[in-house]
Amino acid sequence: MTWAFLSLRKMQLKQRLSVYQNRLIQISQKIMDMQEMASAVADGKITYQEATSGPSSVFGTQLNFLGQSSNIAYQSAQVKTNAYLQQMQAINQATGGQYQYALDPNANLAYMQNGQIQPYLVFNEIYKEELKAFADQYAQELNRQEQDLEQEKLTIETQIKAIQAEYESVNEQESQNIQNDAIKLS
Repeated sequence: MTWAFLSLRKMQLKQRLSVYQNRLIQISQKIMDMQEMASAVADGKITYQEATSGPSSVFGTQLNFLGQSSNIAYQSAQVKTNAYLQQMQAINQATGGQYQYALDPNANLAYMQNGQIQPYLVFNEIYKEELKAFADQYAQELNRQEQDLEQEKLTIETQIKAIQAEYESVNEQESQNIQNDAIKLS
């Protein structure tokens, strides 16, 4: 009669196995989605193509990233641009404009135009750098979350192996008990 209890145990093990396998699938999908997200934000910007071709599960996260990164980068670029321009103005006043002439007009600097510093170009360069810096920080956080998920995935895979081993053992015991309990005709 113990084979009936073993059958119940097998059913419990199958249910647990199913739960763990479903969780493993969810984790694997989330890891792939996070990798897509990390790829999309790597340069600090999310293009229209990246937003529309990415997984729908991260679309809202991409929009949040866009809002946060652009806001933070804009505010930081404003502060840094103003500080840079004030410093350059002070240096030029202190040197009688000599420092301005010391900058190589042929150097093709991103913030120079016709030998003059252009505030909007300075702002643009700093803004790009700030977007990239925000993306780098965001990527580090995504990487940490991915590592946590990988660890959880490893734990679940170990649990699955243990359940499968127990299932095999219970299955063998059940077969033996059925054979032992069978009526033997001689």
